[in-house]
Amino acid sequence: MSGTERYLLPRNSLLWLITAQGLAIAPMLLVLPAWLMGLWTLVLIWRLQEFRGRWPMPGKWVKTLMVVVCVAGLFVSFGRLLGLEPMVTMLICALLLKQLEMQRRKDALLLVYLTFFLIGVQFLFSQTLLACLYGAVCLWCAISSMLSMHQPTGHERPWRSLRLAGRLFLHTVPLMILLFLVMPRFGSLWSVPSPTQSAKTGVSDSMSPGDFSRLSRAGGVAFRVSFERPRPPQDQLYWRGLVFSDFDGRSWSQIKGRNWGYREGALVNWQQGPKSDWRNDAELLGDDASEPLTYNIIMEASHQSWLYSLMVPVEFEQDPLYGVTRDFTLLRRQPVHQRLQYEVTSQLDYRLQPESLSPRQRKLELALPDGYNPQSLAKAAEWRQQSDSEQEYLNRVLAFYRDNFFYTLEPPALGRDSVDEFLWQTQRGFCEHFASSFVVLMRAGGIPARVVAGYQGGEYNPVEDYLVVHQYDAHAWAEVWLEGKGWTRVDPTAAVAPNRVQSSLGELQSDMVEGAMSLGRYRHLKWIGQLRMEWDALNYRWHKAVINFDSEAQNQLLNRWLGGVSPLKLVLFILLAGGGLLLLMSLHLWWRARPEPKSLALRQCARFERLLKRKGWIRPADEPIGEFASRVSSSLSAKHPKTAGAVSEFARLFELEQYAGTPVSASQWRRSLKNLQQTLRAL
Repeated sequence: MSGTERYLLPRNSLLWLITAQGLAIAPMLLVLPAWLMGLWTLVLIWRLQEFRGRWPMPGKWVKTLMVVVCVAGLFVSFGRLLGLEPMVTMLICALLLKQLEMQRRKDALLLVYLTFFLIGVQFLFSQTLLACLYGAVCLWCAISSMLSMHQPTGHERPWRSLRLAGRLFLHTVPLMILLFLVMPRFGSLWSVPSPTQSAKTGVSDSMSPGDFSRLSRAGGVAFRVSFERPRPPQDQLYWRGLVFSDFDGRSWSQIKGRNWGYREGALVNWQQGPKSDWRNDAELLGDDASEPLTYNIIMEASHQSWLYSLMVPVEFEQDPLYGVTRDFTLLRRQPVHQRLQYEVTSQLDYRLQPESLSPRQRKLELALPDGYNPQSLAKAAEWRQQSDSEQEYLNRVLAFYRDNFFYTLEPPALGRDSVDEFLWQTQRGFCEHFASSFVVLMRAGGIPARVVAGYQGGEYNPVEDYLVVHQYDAHAWAEVWLEGKGWTRVDPTAAVAPNRVQSSLGELQSDMVEGAMSLGRYRHLKWIGQLRMEWDALNYRWHKAVINFDSEAQNQLLNRWLGGVSPLKLVLFILLAGGGLLLLMSLHLWWRARPEPKSLALRQCARFERLLKRKGWIRPADEPIGEFASRVSSSLSAKHPKTAGAVSEFARLFELEQYAGTPVSASQWRRSLKNLQQTLRAL
């Protein structure tokens, strides 16, 4: 190639390369900066126009300007170059800019290899079954592009590369499955921290009026739960996430650091250390104490460090990353950036700190900010004075909610004194309004109380016997401390809208919490409801069988197959299984490429030629059988008329069947060849 020559990528290959790149980039545009879409569009138009001969290749100054724009975009979007999202954005920019300077074959191959890598990067953001199928389509297109570069006439048959790539891809699937099952599990590539700039999902670390009503419209799955024995009733499924004890007059948050009011001991009991004494503050009660409830949770990425469980969690994952706080919230040292599976054993019948609270903790759980919600504080003091006991006061407040309030996903906005405005003016709200105002009334009446945030209920999937907890199931409730009973769950939302805690919010108001394109919006149609359950169950099985296939699951599988795992057994298994798969693939390829079977006439003709070849007569490849037979008969007719007649007779039979379409029986062929063989012996 001279200095002025430039490699022209075949049209077919350019088509599949652009398609593969576009498909690989598309899902990441949902979490990466929007300006990448503009860059991709510009590069695509420029490349197509250059291919058509309308525009020249970009010059040095144009390419320099585009690099500067990309670097500036990175700093404006992220403020840094290190991190997952900036590095992925930089990779996409490099891939797109390389497209504009592709002038040699090796440039084109480099683009294909970068596209392969980019397809793998997709799985840093999602590992669902749909993402896997989507990635396979991207890979199919990328392989098609690479194959078409080596097909001189590929542009004449654009779908040939796609079909060939599909066959090659399918041939690799068995070997890929084998390697997936036997290769050592060192941790997945996507276990690295996931997008840090993307919005956090699920319950946040604070609660203000309107937070949960907005979350209820977010859609999506929070986690899935499978139980080892029949699941509890719906109104007992309170999935504890966070406990809020600090109130600034409008928002609730967790108590920070040393402000906790506990007497002694660490605030978090991590699994690598001994079991803290304060975990005995949860006194287990009733017949269920001998039958704790064990369940398995598959939690979607929340980018937060807290987990969810039923109260009270007595056992959970034996991993140093897991721990439990003083208020019995499960924690993980690392935020949940990808799907996470963990197991918990909970005791549902319990008393938490039934004896007493420390003076400092009591003070913290009774604290209210000065100068906020004066009307509510005054009314609470009046009601408490009129009540003979804490329980009577609590019941009076619940009756007040039951008789005067309405449950709605569209509560009116509240101002500075949000509790006063809600209790005495709007009286319309969502769970966070009821929980927040209820705890304020309890504290104002001298009863220690706090807000608990998490999820309530869930939707049962009978296909795989598990519970799906959606984002719209996010819920807030209260815990009050009563003498002799300890911390007791009280849900004022249940007093206002009992159906909310007896059914999933999606079942009650699917048109409000599901998007227009969501199948959940049309769950009242039986076939759509069944389709939803089947698809969700398929994703559930995918995660348990594939994404969660760790070293422990691999060892269990290989122990069942091999009766124990050792290096020798593993090597022999890989050699035998891999060799068997390669042999089957080779046989399949040979079978597809084998020549078509010859007809009976052609097989007999081959025998005819072999008989004459022994006597020195050889038929050229371009000589018809009839002419060959005439040539042999002419040379034999004078001295060996019988042999000449046998040759002519065979030629006649061959032409009858091969050209005239007249069937010749097997016995006729045998007699003709036998006669020829006998006459040739006399020569």
